Amino acid sequence: MASRGFSVSLALAVFLAGNGVASDTDMDRATLRGIKAVKVIVDPAPPEIERAGLDRDHLHARIEQKLRDAGITIDGDATEFVGLNITSVRGVKTNAFSLKSSPLSLMIGLGVYQVVTLSRDKTSKTVAETWSQQRVMSAAPKAAAEAVSSAVDELADEFVKAYRSVNPQ
Repeated sequence: MASRGFSVSLALAVFLAGNGVASDTDMDRATLRGIKAVKVIVDPAPPEIERAGLDRDHLHARIEQKLRDAGITIDGDATEFVGLNITSVRGVKTNAFSLKSSPLSLMIGLGVYQVVTLSRDKTSKTVAETWSQQRVMSAAPKAAAEAVSSAVDELADEFVKAYRSVNPQ
């Protein structure tokens, strides 16, 4: 019966991911051309992930180091930024007497955000996600921090690959 709650939460996470806008097409990569520097922003993680040991500052430093290692300039004053977001859907306990923790269904997204101008009204500007990738996974609460760190490494590597495809060294 506990697996039913897990299945429902995993299905919800997959639904959320499917409705996301993760995209790494040639057109998305073209929006990365000419970016000279980025800053990194890590959104606060859900409380259950933080309780599992996720360190937001560590993830921030990890992403910055991967970008630096790839020759991408990090600048806290840059207009463009790489943003990390972690979403969690908690499994439902079907047995009130169970002390077992349900697995966490997680969606981890990394995106590039840039200021864009409307073609029909040059005075209208906003910030939009122009490139993104996501991971959907399930992890036991005790393993969540390590699973998220691994996924973040993969996503940062994918960003570097996309960036370098239009900004060769």
